[in-house]
Amino acid sequence: MLFERPIDVLVVEDNPGDSRLIEINLSEQTDVHFRVVVRSDLAGAMEALGERAFGVVLLDLFLPDSQGLSTLERLIAAVDETPVVVMSGLDDFSVAVQAVQRGAQDYLVKGKGDGELIRRSILHAIERQRTRRQLLLSEAAFNNTDTGMLVMDTRGVVSRVNPAYLEVMGCAAGEVEGKSAHFLLPNVHDQDFYDALWARLKEEGSWEGEIWNRRRDGQIRPEWIRINVVRDGLGQAVGYVVIFSDVTFRRRAEDELIRQATTDSLTGLPNRPLFLKLLASGIERNRRYGRQLSLLFVDLDGFKDVNDNQGHDVGDLVLKEVALRLRRAVRVSDEVARLGGDEFTVVLSEVNQPHDAEAVAIKVVDALSQPYEMECGTLLLSASVGVATCPKDGMGPEHLLHAADEAMYKAKRAGKNRFVFADLGAEPL
Repeated sequence: MLFERPIDVLVVEDNPGDSRLIEINLSEQTDVHFRVVVRSDLAGAMEALGERAFGVVLLDLFLPDSQGLSTLERLIAAVDETPVVVMSGLDDFSVAVQAVQRGAQDYLVKGKGDGELIRRSILHAIERQRTRRQLLLSEAAFNNTDTGMLVMDTRGVVSRVNPAYLEVMGCAAGEVEGKSAHFLLPNVHDQDFYDALWARLKEEGSWEGEIWNRRRDGQIRPEWIRINVVRDGLGQAVGYVVIFSDVTFRRRAEDELIRQATTDSLTGLPNRPLFLKLLASGIERNRRYGRQLSLLFVDLDGFKDVNDNQGHDVGDLVLKEVALRLRRAVRVSDEVARLGGDEFTVVLSEVNQPHDAEAVAIKVVDALSQPYEMECGTLLLSASVGVATCPKDGMGPEHLLHAADEAMYKAKRAGKNRFVFADLGAEPL
């Protein structure tokens, strides 16, 4: 059998002879099994539809309780997705057209045709309704997805765009549809890029990659697109579907993840992993050009008392102020980082002699010893600073950091609020 499961048919017909003839015609079909239920008025049909599902409804427009096309309209409102085929004694083309326009899948005239015609009409109605349902779902997906989509013909002329595409591009449908697809116009990439795109598209049926595109407002932004060929039943290309992703937001998200992974969340300074990379890069660069680099290791004096007596919120404000003062005390080309707690570092990218770092160290010690005006009152702190220079005090990041750290502890032991060079032992400057 063509259909493994029987098709339930609701016949809405007040003429017993006509309904009986339909039952007989359908029972004679061997490739499909039809189970027929008959109701003689619209009210009975509504009740039957409320009790069970039917594969199709065969409807007479003229019933005891409803007349004409309003019968169809009332039934359509009740059946939802069930296909309806009108069977009428009225052989009127205009009525047939109106019936189809109002939701009927077919219009048959009683007495014209046999059981085979009814069978075909029922099967076609079911298939058309299934196709219509799929089209509605596809249309809903096309219009409601947050991914930009565009449909174009084989010449690259746009036939349709969805709302998400218009929102991303900041334009109206009338500015796009009927015109050449903007991303295929050679306004950013060179012509070789577009020639290669078309060649691969025609050869493989798809293309995916990043395209830099000029938006309506003149901005050039990256877009990730995928183009798929649409073919007819003979395998011939009839158009293309293009899916757009604005990677600007993705790149921002990636940048934010990088920032979170490499930046101290409290002060906005580079954290320890990024600091070590910056230090290694600086050491390599200075080694290549025969220059020297100095590192300041800064530790606050008295910060534990602030946290213990004033609370961590005040302590955080102090650390933010320390970060600001350190930035102001050094050159733009120098790097300031927070290693954690109340430990900071400063990389002086270019020094001619080790003692050239002395001027910066003096500024740092002086800046951090100035009063801190807080809501809780004036706080007095200072800083102990260790200074190490590459290559004299270490060739690698960790060695240089260790030397500066040791010098900082010597400054602590020497009385705090001062700086010490790594090669000068415990003698403070």
